[in-house]
Amino acid sequence: MSDGCNFPQLLARHGVRPTAVRLAVLEILGAAPRALRALDILELLRVRRKVNKVTVYRLLDDFTRCGILRRLSLEGRVSHYELACEHHPPHPHFQCHTCREVQCLEPVPLKRMWEEIQGPLGNRAEEIDIRVAGVCHKCRESG
Repeated sequence: MSDGCNFPQLLARHGVRPTAVRLAVLEILGAAPRALRALDILELLRVRRKVNKVTVYRLLDDFTRCGILRRLSLEGRVSHYELACEHHPPHPHFQCHTCREVQCLEPVPLKRMWEEIQGPLGNRAEEIDIRVAGVCHKCRESG
């Protein structure tokens, strides 16, 4: 959820002009309870306005490159996106093997893991991407 994100200010901090389409994409992601596929974002955006698919994919790439969004490394070929602002800290994700749904898990303190990953060779870890895979409760109950 958006939890107080000021999207025009977020864009301004990253030097990005706040157009109606850009703000709408951020509002969609801010209201989502989980990470969304580009196709999900496109469909939700098209309910509000006419928009070109290429524009949305380019916008997602630009937002990811400048740090406004995180692109999740999940199993399968479809990218999922989520906000990467101070109101949305990095957190682990659960992905179901059966239905492929992605769920956000609560953030956990990763200070010790950061220290271990950096290791004795002077490496500097900049990202940790934790994906837990299994079968979600819906698929377990229906199977």
